[in-house]
Amino acid sequence: GQWKKALALFEELQQRSLEPTVITYTALISVCETSGRFRAARSLFLDAHARGCFGKLLSRRGSVDLHDLSVPVARTAVRAALADLARTPEERPFDGRPLSKPGRLTIITGRGNRSEGGEAVIRPAILALFEDEAEAFDCALDAKNPGALEVSWRRPPSPVVDEEGKQ
Repeated sequence: GQWKKALALFEELQQRSLEPTVITYTALISVCETSGRFRAARSLFLDAHARGCFGKLLSRRGSVDLHDLSVPVARTAVRAALADLARTPEERPFDGRPLSKPGRLTIITGRGNRSEGGEAVIRPAILALFEDEAEAFDCALDAKNPGALEVSWRRPPSPVVDEEGKQ
């Protein structure tokens, strides 16, 4: 599919010593995520994050700020954050800092004020992700902030897996 072509082009870009940009990573992550290649999307996301492409994602300890991300990148960021929750800080590839509230995560989705027509697109996509894929977690609107979701474990932690059953 298209994701294979996109990854081949990305490999060619790297072979030519060209630096990928946030636009490059967003396109790659989006094609992988929408094709159900969650492991590849997460790997690309972690690489982009390590390079500082998605700067303010982790502005506060124990939270992930999804402002300014596309829906596929936001969903991938949440998958990475959830996978981190099941690990010790030293083992976390996404955010190695201790959580402010162990076993809890705040996901800042915004209220849709900057979205076209003022209609939220990130929050419904993230809520759907929890409904469809993340049964080990409870996710609810933050009572104090309608632009945020509070996440906690429903049952003991287990890593989020991709379509191939891999972490």
